[in-house]
Parts: sequence; structure tokens; C-alpha cells
Amino acid sequence: MIDALKIEREKILIVGDNTDVRDLIATLFGATHVILTAHSGKTGLAMAITETPDLILLDVKMPDMDGFAVCGQLKSSAETENIPVIFLTEKTGEEYELAGLCAGGIDYISASVVPPVVEARIRNHLSQKSLLDKLQIMSAVDAVTGIPNRRRFDEYIDQEWRRAQRNKYPLSLLMIDIDHFKKYNDKYGHQKGDECLRLVAQEIKQHPRRPSDMVARYGGEEFSIILPDTPMEAALTLADRIRSGVSGLNLEHLGSDIFGHITISIGVATRAPEDHHTMLSLIETADKNLYTAKRGGRNSVTGGRAV
Repeated sequence: MIDALKIEREKILIVGDNTDVRDLIATLFGATHVILTAHSGKTGLAMAITETPDLILLDVKMPDMDGFAVCGQLKSSAETENIPVIFLTEKTGEEYELAGLCAGGIDYISASVVPPVVEARIRNHLSQKSLLDKLQIMSAVDAVTGIPNRRRFDEYIDQEWRRAQRNKYPLSLLMIDIDHFKKYNDKYGHQKGDECLRLVAQEIKQHPRRPSDMVARYGGEEFSIILPDTPMEAALTLADRIRSGVSGLNLEHLGSDIFGHITISIGVATRAPEDHHTMLSLIETADKNLYTAKRGGRNSVTGGRAV
């Protein structure tokens, strides 16, 4: 499951067929970084999306398309525009360097430069990228629960919606609401309310297992779970496990009209591969199903396909 605070091992994607460059980078960074290689521009573009590298090292001359065109496409795509690109190539000269920088590269390094200089320049750019990533992660974390916040939810569901459309697989969404939470705050106070939110968030996090699944605080007492490549049946099964798990915490809630302890209601929606709906319709359907679950007595799960 996606953890907003997790910093993974950095990835460097080398795009080009220069074996000397690949060997050099493997020697300099292979022990500390994940090294990925693509022998053509088209393969590099595809891997930039699927692998989300922290840095791309790009040659100018390639068999199918030149590096400037590749860089331009990377910078024109929302999925790859923030990945820093360094040209590391045998092509030298002011006109090449200018073209690389104008295409969106952050640096242009001649392959003939001595290895310590190549290493230092690449490490500087990786350090800057790492700092920006950490700042972005901090801005994407909910201060109360420590899980991804609404901003991160909006970014991730947009990303996964486009990925589901491209790969033609289902995308499921769970919208979760703590039952009678206002009454809980009124009775126990906001400090206890925040503690309740933290405990519920931690319980919800225990259930989605895959790296691509993301739990987020949607707002107030509402949480969400984005489940890529998950059909309705699997999403409903997971939702009921979560509902049962939160109920099993037995967090006292004497203001509740249900069981005297904290419970949740869950709305589930799925976008099937053959559907032709919008991302907004997926969210609206999950929200609608959530309120159906609440009107039906709470502590329940309601699901359906996006409409």
C-alpha cells in the first residue's frame, strides 16, 4: 500500500544504446540506485511512465527518434513532466547543449567528461530531486492521521484513472465515513475525536495489501481507498473486512444510535474496462453508495458500477 512517508530507493533510467554510458553509470551508481535501461526513445518514454524514475539520462542520437524529441514528449506529459532529464551524450557543441536545455533538460554533460565530474553533477541533481520529493510528500500528508491527504488523493486518482483507461483494467474506489462522528466529538471532545480518527485510519490501512492501493483522508471523518486493477467483487470483499475490522476495535461511542461503539459505512464504485464514464462519475457513484449505506442503517457496505 502507498505510504505517504516512505522514501524508496532512487531509480535512474538510461535511455540510449551507448554501452559505455550504461557501464559508467552502473559503476558509479549501481550499488546505491536502481539502474534501468531503454535502448530506444519509444521504450524510454514507456518506461518513464511505468517505472517513474527519479532521473533520466538521455542520449541525443538514437535509432528511432532523437533525444530532444524524447525530452519534449516527457515534458509535455503530466505523468513525466516533473522527472529531471540530463543529456549524457557524445554529441558536443553549443548548438546541441542549447537544444537540450530548450527541450527541457536540466543539464547537458559530455560523455567524455571525467567520471568524477559526471558523478558529482548527477548526484547534485538527484539530491535536489530528493529534497523536492520530501517536501512534496510532507505536503501530501494529513497532519492528524499521518496518511495521504485530500490533495494526494486528487493527484493519485487522476493518475490511476488515466492508467486504467490506457491499460483497460477496472478501477475501484471506496468512500468511508465514520458513523455519527459529530455526536462523538460533541460527547468526547475534539482531542478524543482526533485520536479516534488516528485509530480508525490505522485500522483501515491494515487491510489493503498491494503497493498500488492508497488509503487517504478525504475530509472530516471521511476516508477513501483507491484500488487499481480491482473488480467490484474484490472491492466489496475488502470493504466488508474493513467495516468488520473497525467495528472490532470496540471504540466506545455512547452517542451512537447503533452499537455503542465506533462503526463505519462504506460506498464502493468500480469503473469497468468497457465503461465510458468520467473520473468524476466514479467518485460520485462511490459517494452515492456511501449515503445509501448510511440511510440503510449504517455499519454497512453498498456497491455498484460507475454511472
